[in-house]
Amino acid sequence: MVEIELDNKPIIVPDNSTLADVVENAEIPYKGTTIAIIKGVAESREATAEYLISTTKGDIGIELSAYQDVWQDAQPKIAGSGIRWVGREALAFGPFKTAITPSHRDREYTRWDVLLGTGGYDSNHTYLVLSKQMHTAVHGAPADGGVIGRVVSGRGIVDSLTTGDSITGITPIERWETVVNKIVTTDLSTKIEPGMRIFTHSAIELSSDTPYGAEHFLAAAEDNKLIFSTISHSFASTELLQGEECIFERKEPRMAGIVTVRVNGAGMGRVYISKLDKTSSPSHSVVGRVARGMELIQLIGDDQEIALDVDPVRIMLLGKTLKAAEEELSTRGITMRRDGEVEDVDMVVQQTPETTIQIVEAGEVTVRGVSDKNLIKIELYDDLAPATIGFFRHALGLLKSPVGALPVFAAYEGTRLFKVPEVKKEIMPENMPSDNVSAGEIGVTNQAAKYAQMIGVKLTDDTRYGPSGEKFAYTNIIGRVVDLEKLNEIGEGAVVYVTEV
Repeated sequence: MVEIELDNKPIIVPDNSTLADVVENAEIPYKGTTIAIIKGVAESREATAEYLISTTKGDIGIELSAYQDVWQDAQPKIAGSGIRWVGREALAFGPFKTAITPSHRDREYTRWDVLLGTGGYDSNHTYLVLSKQMHTAVHGAPADGGVIGRVVSGRGIVDSLTTGDSITGITPIERWETVVNKIVTTDLSTKIEPGMRIFTHSAIELSSDTPYGAEHFLAAAEDNKLIFSTISHSFASTELLQGEECIFERKEPRMAGIVTVRVNGAGMGRVYISKLDKTSSPSHSVVGRVARGMELIQLIGDDQEIALDVDPVRIMLLGKTLKAAEEELSTRGITMRRDGEVEDVDMVVQQTPETTIQIVEAGEVTVRGVSDKNLIKIELYDDLAPATIGFFRHALGLLKSPVGALPVFAAYEGTRLFKVPEVKKEIMPENMPSDNVSAGEIGVTNQAAKYAQMIGVKLTDDTRYGPSGEKFAYTNIIGRVVDLEKLNEIGEGAVVYVTEV
């Protein structure tokens, strides 16, 4: 018999067992995803030159590059010091005593430099100065400028500090040292060896204070799996919902294991899991934490998918029949109220409240039903028009929901036109038809025409105009309607709902 650990629980398995034997006989949410194995004990943490400065307004992260011996000696005195002065160009904490040699020379400082300066050129009155913009000044610093490092996080906190604020603590940031003796695999034929520590999944607890951020995470972790597109020493992130909006709901330090959603900037919509302790950020809304299985996230690499055990389980009823939705909710003790078309076979196209957290807290949900004839099945040509399809899914909300709404803008001559709210995205020419458009194909007007972003479907073949009523050169073909006959009876002003097959 062989003694091992499975997700931090000791178990005993027969000799000559494989990874398949272990996961098949264990009650774990494994889904054919990446498994990490530590062979023996080779884990440790090491301190770095990064420090977290906690203030009365929030946390600031700095990374030291010089004067580390002076910093170490002065750190206990810096902790607890208040802001001495605040200006447009810089601010200063202190004073405290050091052994630096002040200079009367002026120096040029860049934005976010951290330096040691003095008052009255007296090292007994040393200050920790944070540069807020590029400037030239005499800060009573050493002749080389006295720059000890840079602000690497919490820059919004620096801008918000005023006289009366102070430092409440300073702590070093630790890194997870590389585990050398490890296996990261999906190969279930891997032989089990004594002492192995096997990690098959991570457990995520979502915050009840962040219903919209939690729902954003649940949409990214569809089917309780998550693929990480970027892995660094300090975080793991996924780009599955990059570009999708998410409101800011909660701010707190991003300690190791904290789950956040980026709410603005170039990476808006990305989901992050912190691997190191970091400061809070106005760009990151905290939505939950890793309760168990952080080891798996520490060990995986880029583009590897892991299994998750998420609490609470997502409630997404759209696209289901009212009967199926009600049966699902009854197992969780949640009451469902029907609105719109209310027969058991009608399809759910809206749920109120929208989010899992809100539904669980209320213990009830109201769903809007429509007849199946109003739910259109579509197939999208991802390989042929990926950029335009990205616009389409974003505009209809199909990246977060299995059902999207399409208002009928016009209905004429075998053509149905749909208009969605304008998206700030250019639709460049892509997958344009050459000599014929088949009945049922979905077209989007590209930027070459005046009315870009118009969506259309042809009910019959056409050799002159695309589905959105434009010439072929102005039309991007993105997919087709599977059950085209449903559009025959749909007129102007109606709303149809679409779902991908």
